[in-house]
Amino acid sequence: MPKKARDLDTPFKTGETVVMARPFRNIPDGAEGKVKLINGLETLDGINPWIRYWVRFREHGLVGQVSHADLARPYQFDDWLEREEARAAAELAAESSTAVVDDVPAAAAGGDVGGVASLIPAHLLERSNAAKARLLGG
Repeated sequence: MPKKARDLDTPFKTGETVVMARPFRNIPDGAEGKVKLINGLETLDGINPWIRYWVRFREHGLVGQVSHADLARPYQFDDWLEREEARAAAELAAESSTAVVDDVPAAAAGGDVGGVASLIPAHLLERSNAAKARLLGG
């Protein structure tokens, strides 16, 4: 029977060797250890379960509550780095596109934007202005 393919999101098993991918508490990235205990919660839909690991590191002892996102298998560490770089680039691109939209002047965006008036629908503001004009005789 062929082995299952393990990707970066495949949960670790007890006894599996892992590498710390990000600094965590007093443990530097690149520290190698073994998974000793797995705990967490499974979501009802099965997407994004909350899984934490207890890992025994050679130089740092037993450390608990380590997230799956902070660990990688030794042979997948380069893939983990590439995925994190891609995520950072995507976040940077999203921030830069948001910044371009935020730089548009208020006058070009359709008038006075901001304050309480931005929270009130336009048709209600028009109705209020018409009533003021009627009452004030203007």
